[in-house]
Amino acid sequence: MKIYSDNPNLPYKSTKLKALYTKSEIDGLFAKWGVRDVYWHWDPEHNDVFVQFKIVEEIDGMPLQVSAKVEAPAIWDRETRAKAEGVNWNISMRVMFWFIKSHLEAAYLLQSSKTAAFLPYIASNDGAKVLKDVIIPRMNELQQLAALPEGPNSRKVMDVEGEEA
Repeated sequence: MKIYSDNPNLPYKSTKLKALYTKSEIDGLFAKWGVRDVYWHWDPEHNDVFVQFKIVEEIDGMPLQVSAKVEAPAIWDRETRAKAEGVNWNISMRVMFWFIKSHLEAAYLLQSSKTAAFLPYIASNDGAKVLKDVIIPRMNELQQLAALPEGPNSRKVMDVEGEEA
């Protein structure tokens, strides 16, 4: 489904900020929140814009380094007599900016991790796929799995009377 710039539910449609300015603002967000190794794929002529970045953090005393990939959404301008249908990169990049900003801030404010905040967008080693593209088609399979086994760090579930559930 295409989302058009005249959609009444679309935020940021009145932005005056240019796509390249917003790209630099996203780089500023990454710098502010300590995200390094940022790689941009910038090919708006072929409707292909994404940013890939490393998340390096320690979770439960274990060092973790993963790569996340966020694609810019395609917000389309309708075809007119004067202009062909095309992606409005100014709006698309504002959506991307606020998406990344909200995820970075949520990781901080909820005292979570950047890995958890960007979990669906964790990229494969070659960067071709992200976790959500692998997991979502297999949701029915995953729901059939037994509960995860208890490990040394897992918490036991207790019933109301304090008995193990």
